[in-house]
This record gives sequence, structure tokens and C-alpha cells, in this order.
Amino acid sequence: MSGIKEYDLLNWAEDKDIQKVINGEKLYYSDFIFKISRFGLNNERIILLTDKNLYNMKNKSLNRKISYPEIIGVTISKASNEFIIHLNIEEQDFYYKSKNKNLLISQICKLYQNFTNKALKLCEVEKNMKQYITSKKDKKKNASTTKMDTKFLIDTKEFLEKAKLINEKDLEIDMSEKKRKVGTIFSTHQTIKNVGVDDFKLIKVIGRGSYGKVCLVQFKKTNDLYALKSLKKNVLLDEEQVESTLLEKKILQSIDHPFLVGMVFCFQTEERVYFVLPFIRGGELFQHLRQNKYFPEDKVKFYAAIIGLSLDYLHKKGIIYRDIKPENILLDDDGYLKLIDFGMAKILKDDEITNSFCGTPEYLAPEIITGEGHNRMADWWSYGTLVYEMLFGIPPFFCENVEKMYELITNSDLRFPKKFKVSDEAKDFLGKLLTKDQKERFGINGGFEEIKKHPFFKGMDFKSLEEKKIPAPFKPVFKDSYDVSNFDEEFTSEDLASSEINEKNMDLIKKNQEQFDEFDDDDDD
Repeated sequence: MSGIKEYDLLNWAEDKDIQKVINGEKLYYSDFIFKISRFGLNNERIILLTDKNLYNMKNKSLNRKISYPEIIGVTISKASNEFIIHLNIEEQDFYYKSKNKNLLISQICKLYQNFTNKALKLCEVEKNMKQYITSKKDKKKNASTTKMDTKFLIDTKEFLEKAKLINEKDLEIDMSEKKRKVGTIFSTHQTIKNVGVDDFKLIKVIGRGSYGKVCLVQFKKTNDLYALKSLKKNVLLDEEQVESTLLEKKILQSIDHPFLVGMVFCFQTEERVYFVLPFIRGGELFQHLRQNKYFPEDKVKFYAAIIGLSLDYLHKKGIIYRDIKPENILLDDDGYLKLIDFGMAKILKDDEITNSFCGTPEYLAPEIITGEGHNRMADWWSYGTLVYEMLFGIPPFFCENVEKMYELITNSDLRFPKKFKVSDEAKDFLGKLLTKDQKERFGINGGFEEIKKHPFFKGMDFKSLEEKKIPAPFKPVFKDSYDVSNFDEEFTSEDLASSEINEKNMDLIKKNQEQFDEFDDDDDD
């Protein structure tokens, strides 16, 4: 097909699996793309353009094959990288976004014209793309309907001329970025700037999260022990998850506080992103609380002071944590606490609020549940919930029925179990923190500076505490440097063979991809 330049950005023209899909057709274009679902989620896809068809792919599996005559036209956003491919017959429209939008659409125009001998209709709109999408429901009512608005038609020839001006240098940069899917992203070491999977020896699995696992590893170059958090890229498909991971990385790189865990290295492979963190071997506060059932008040005061200082540091940097719970707090060798996991964190200005519904159910503040909007005051509610749990062995409004628990959090009065003896100061402290109206909650007037003046903290030297000059009420005991007995056996007993941290373990990756696909909310699957 003369006159059409090939842009096989994924180098898939000779791929055997792809050749089976396109069945001998000439491949002119391949690239990653985001398909936007009806709920606004951005699901990563691959788009292929051949001499005869447009292919919408998930990995190397075919979702939809559209012949060029089935395309009515394309609506292009002036304000973003979004565009809509309008289809006839009974097919709903495809709502996409791509940073190579103009290049992709110009290729569709050329291939469409070569196949049909007609110019493809193009519309360009300012914003609010959703109003131009013809959905599956619309097509069921009338198969020939379309919401493409021809009053916004633009000259296809002019668009193609404009597309010729695409900066080839930018495209080369884009292609080099696509190829650079491996390498070091961040290092705190002055002399070690490049690390990869092969630089670490896997010792034990010590934790697992929604998007990956945490392993104890030994860095071969120095023999230092670290916690390696691996995040599977095939589970970070929608943009919201990608953005939260990038924010977590940004926070881990920027924090410097004795009671917060920061980042040592960050690197990536084609399948995963890796965060290398200090190994805090005392285990989760959750494990120690479960073994003891509850803590004496002096011990709770010590721990509450540490957590309060941690939150205060984050809040002063404009970060709300939003996931205070015993599972996200580790004990170090000296018995001091370390706050970990910033996957739920968000950066907010002082007067800003957010409406995201996130966190662990039993620690959620009332304003998160009701959706009225929240800020750093939600952290002080969760903080109060944690202090209550350390004193009484259970969160204040806990119920196995989550909906009932939400009802209790938003409407029920705070009560204290009679069988526990705690001071009036502790009860008053909890009452002020667990105030349902965030505008009246403890911390509203000065954050932790206000909170630490409460009689509950009488005698606490916060400066000495931050300098780790006060002996901890409990110090973990270790058999050796590799001791992981303070971590849950559910993780540490996991077979190492199923925990390989390299790209060769494709069976496990594929298995997890299939599990994730069940939850992939996408209109065309």
C-alpha cells in the first residue's frame, strides 16, 4: 500500500502470535492505548491497524476486529488526548485516549481512504467527550444511530497536513521510552546507581498486598537485607492505580523521618515495578497486638506518641495518610514503630478536601463513609480508632456486617468496655478524637500540636522520643539477622519456588492476569 508509512511502535510485525490474529494482513500501526470504560476507568489495550482492519487487543488476545467500512468517523478532543471512533451497524463506539493521538488518527484516515476511496469524516470538539459516545444501549434501541455531531466537521486533508508536522524527534523519544521498560528509577546510594532483579537474593516472603508481594531479600553487592515490594504492572492497568503508585513512589522518595519507612531503590522490569525498602524485622504491630490481645496504657501512650509524630510530619508536608491500621505499622529492632505503605495517601492543600472512598472499613472516618468530603482530620479519627484498639483489643465500632459497622461509625455513641481499666484521661482523649463532626474533632486547631498537649500525654518528652532516647516498653527478640518469626506464617511459609522475582516466571504472571481480568470493568470484553 504505497504512500503509507509504517509505525509498528511495538515491533509486532514479525510476531508469530500477532500474525495468527491478523492472518497475513499487512501491519501498518501498533501501539499501547487506553480504552475508557463507561465508568471512566482507563483500561490498557493495544491497537493494531492493518491494510484491511482495526484490531482492539488485550495483550495478544483479540477483543474486536473492525473493518474500515464499518467506521463512520472520528471525534477528536481539542483539550486532551481522547478521541471516539464512531461505528455503524450494531457496534458501540470506541472511546480511547493516546499520547500519539494525531499520528494514530492520521493512519486511520489514510488506511480508510485506501480501502474505501472515501475521506474519513473527522469532528473536533472542545470538551465533554462523553456526550458524543453512542453506547451499547443506544445501539440496541436503534442500530443506525450515532451521536457524532457533524456541525463540528473539520477538513480531513487539513488534518492530515497538520499531522505531517508531528515532531519526529518526539516520536523517537516516545519509542525509546517504550523500549526502556527496564532499569533503575531511583537510588539513595552515591556509588550504586543501577540495580536490577539479579542483584537481589530472595530469602522469604514476608507480606502480600492488593497489587503484589513483599519479600525479604539480600543485596548481593553489600549483603544488606531489604524488603522488596513488587507491584505487578498487569494489575496496575487503570490510570487511578498507576497514579496512586507514582504518588506512593514520590512520597517514599521524599520522606525523612525516624518513624517512617522511606525508599532505598526503585527499579522496573517489563512485568513489575520494584520498591526496595529498609527491612524492619520486628514485624507488624498487628501481630503483636493479636498475641497480646491488648496493651497496657503506658505502652499505648508510647506508641500513640510515635504515630502522632509520624502523622504530624506527613500533614506538614501536605500528605494525608488515610490507612492507619496495625498492619501498616512495623516494630524496629529497638521497639520503635515505623509507618509503612503509602498506597492510600494523597497530597492536599490546607483548605482542600477530597471525596475518594478509600481505607480499611473499621478505621474509616464518618465523613469518608457519608461522602461529605474529607481532609487530614480523617487521619485523626483513624488514629483515635487505633489507640482505642490498642487499649481494648477491638476497634470501637467493629461489626462483622460492614454495612452495620458503617451505621455504627456514623451514628452510634462511643462506648468503653467495663472490664478494662483505663484512665479518665485516656477516655477523654479518645472521645475528642472520635468526634463524628470533623469540624469539632481533636486536631482541628493545630493538628498534633493541639493533641499532644492533652493530659493523656502528661510526662511525654516528644523531643527525646523523636531522637529515640526513651527506652521502648518492648523490644523484639531475634535469633539472627534473617529472623522473620515476627511476620505472619501465612506469608513466611510460602513456597519460594512460587515467589521468583524475575521475568521468567510467566506462568504465575499469566495466572494473576487471568484473575485480574475477571474484575476488569470494560464494555467491550
